[in-house]
Amino acid sequence: MKPVSFGAAQWVLLSVAFFLSSTTIPSLAQEPDINLAEASLEQLGRIPVYTASKHLQSGADAPSSVTVITSDEIERYGYRTLADILGSVRGFFVTYDRNYSSLGARGFARPGDYNTRILLLVDGHRLNNNIYDEAMLGSEFPVDVDLIDRVEIIRGPVSSLYGSNALFAVVNVFTKKGHDLQGLELSSEAGSFNTYQGRMSYGRKLRALEFLVSATYYGSRGQKRLYFPQFNTPQTNNGIAISADDDQIGSALATITFRDFTLQGLYGVREKGIPTGPYGTVFGDSRTRTTDAHQYLDLRYEHTFAQSWDLLARWFIDRSPYQGTYIYAGDSPARVRPNLDYGDGKWWGTELQLTMTVLKRNRITVGSEYRNSFRQDQIDYNVNPYELSLLDRRNSFSYAFFLQDEITISKALTVNAGLRYDYYNRTEASTDPRAAVIYRPRSSTALKYIYGEAFRVPNVYEMYYSIFPNFPNPALHPEKIRSNEAVWEQGITNHLWVTTSVFYNQMYGLITEEPFAGGGTIFRNLQDVRSAGAELELRGQVWHGLEGAASYSFQQTRDTGTDKLLSNSPRNLVKLRFSQPLLHRRMFVSLDAQYRSRIQSLASGTVSPFTVLNLNLLGRNLGKHLDLSLGVHNLLDKYYFDPPSSENLQLPIPQDGRSFRIKLTWHPGER
Repeated sequence: MKPVSFGAAQWVLLSVAFFLSSTTIPSLAQEPDINLAEASLEQLGRIPVYTASKHLQSGADAPSSVTVITSDEIERYGYRTLADILGSVRGFFVTYDRNYSSLGARGFARPGDYNTRILLLVDGHRLNNNIYDEAMLGSEFPVDVDLIDRVEIIRGPVSSLYGSNALFAVVNVFTKKGHDLQGLELSSEAGSFNTYQGRMSYGRKLRALEFLVSATYYGSRGQKRLYFPQFNTPQTNNGIAISADDDQIGSALATITFRDFTLQGLYGVREKGIPTGPYGTVFGDSRTRTTDAHQYLDLRYEHTFAQSWDLLARWFIDRSPYQGTYIYAGDSPARVRPNLDYGDGKWWGTELQLTMTVLKRNRITVGSEYRNSFRQDQIDYNVNPYELSLLDRRNSFSYAFFLQDEITISKALTVNAGLRYDYYNRTEASTDPRAAVIYRPRSSTALKYIYGEAFRVPNVYEMYYSIFPNFPNPALHPEKIRSNEAVWEQGITNHLWVTTSVFYNQMYGLITEEPFAGGGTIFRNLQDVRSAGAELELRGQVWHGLEGAASYSFQQTRDTGTDKLLSNSPRNLVKLRFSQPLLHRRMFVSLDAQYRSRIQSLASGTVSPFTVLNLNLLGRNLGKHLDLSLGVHNLLDKYYFDPPSSENLQLPIPQDGRSFRIKLTWHPGER
């Protein structure tokens, strides 16, 4: 296999190609943002969501516990990545091993699983790749956050609509349209650790034609010196990694809509230095790094017929290459053994969906999907001397059919029931239901009970990757989850809304990496797990324009066989974020605070609890066309850690201290 290359020429060519040929977002997915400061109680209960049922409805009527983060909130709080956005959400937490960001949901996050149990969508397009099932959330996420219109987070299992990976949540990122820019927009920022970013975007709406094109570059040298006490020996520079934490990103998004057709193209690539000495590599060697990319073309057709029937048809093609460069010690201090690890996934597919109203009381959604992974290649070899360690080439296909019926029994009572059948040619099929009862005795109250089942098929990395210490296990079968949840959403005053939920999850055949007889590790369907918890959130406007949200989450996730708490599973999460408008809403002061309790590490030991405060100051329309943002991350310079993933020797991974960012956005057109 030819190694994946991410040179400047490829970047420029792909960017130009996308600019000339590309794309936009689903029309029914776009609704105006609701400003919490001006929202009435009824509006807080009617924030529109699409992802929960694959049609637009109010959040209070959705058959799930839903959170929506708008572009206005992203800008005011100064979120830098999708991981920052999700880390602020009730019941979620993010860990960072200085290479990838991992998302935990309701007390569950397996170290090193690449977010395989979260389904990530961009405008409804699946982003989990076909080799590792990875959902990229940190700086590796291929969409600039400035281009996000809103993020919908649907909690709980939703395989009844989306199939594999939708175990704990579905995260759907909706990008902006041409009319959101109405002209040129330029953005530039600088920050700590020699970090710089630039973006150029252009969008227009011209009668039946609407388009948006954008390109972003980001570069950071990262922490110049990082100390890891586990490597504190003279042979490993006394545990200090120097200039090995760099991060470089290039991305492009292009969208065009003409009447009922939408074409979207996305390209993103990230190269990241790894300072932690993963997999026993030479500690602190700046040549150890990973490069990840994702690119796709997505063509959609949407039409509403006179009988209020909505048709959606989609065709897409994706590629997601990965390259890991790992530097190992050679037979003398002066020599090293570079190792190159590749994954190259390509797939195409189609989707067809019809939503119709029958007998005025039944809103029925039916659909089908087909996905063909015509390349699932994994290659590994040593460079000096050349030695091929792995050459595994696979292909696979899947298809699915789903049906959902939303039955209006009365003005106050709705029942939502759905079922999906998924067939995978390399593993067993799965049939997954979801049912919800939504009772709304008044506009300020929503009571929900939700039952759902979901699954995740083992990926080709877990089944076939076979370089010592990893052993293959093609006999893996899908892991399953059953979930029960009760939700109470209640309006208190004209601008305050409270959400309370309790949940109980049972997971079967959890795919876990365990020691193999004679040395090494292997993935097995090893554990059954149960998880129970409760969440409480207050959101809205308090007084004098002060708006925001406060939440508390409690959860316990245990191994059913041993009754022990799972690693990387905090019991308590507290989130507080508020924003105060000033100068007639031309300036905002915003604070985001997060607390995570003590958690068990993958190795023996624990990671201490911590609280982090982030501050952002935003000035809008300064001189009519300029926005200025000043952000301070980790305001109190808290020294804290995240748990390691399975490839790291370290017990804790140190996180960044206080850092600063200044950002200027120029938009000559009216917004």
